[in-house]
Amino acid sequence: MEALKLERAALDAIFAHARATHPDECCGAVVAADGRQRVHRFTNIQGRLHAADPAAYPRDAATAYTPEPKELLAALREGERPGARLEVFYHSHPRIGAYFSGEDRARALFDDEPAYPDVTYLVVADARTAEEARAFRWDEGGHDFVEVPVEILP
Repeated sequence: MEALKLERAALDAIFAHARATHPDECCGAVVAADGRQRVHRFTNIQGRLHAADPAAYPRDAATAYTPEPKELLAALREGERPGARLEVFYHSHPRIGAYFSGEDRARALFDDEPAYPDVTYLVVADARTAEEARAFRWDEGGHDFVEVPVEILP
């Protein structure tokens, strides 16, 4: 499977977002348009959801994320513009490193099919000490997400 090609500036912006939200998870998207990648930071509303209804939302923002719906919608709309494309959804794992957890997989699926089959999911560690980023993409043949290399572009 082809590598995720991510501009250095986009990756740096994602790591900065992860550092800024630590100890909570961050979340966002990358949209490509006009030959550049633009990072959209989403507000993680998981903490508010958990505080309002801990039974329905047992995990807080330190261990889960829910993007602010209006911010998510704005990125989706930008990705639908002519010549633009939603490329990446990203989030951080502040304490446990970058991997695609069972929860991550479940959130990326809709009725056992990928909600966004052409989007790559990037998971980053909070990057306070070392950069760690791993990418995962839907493999139709294997009917699962598989890790793909991350290629950093200048």
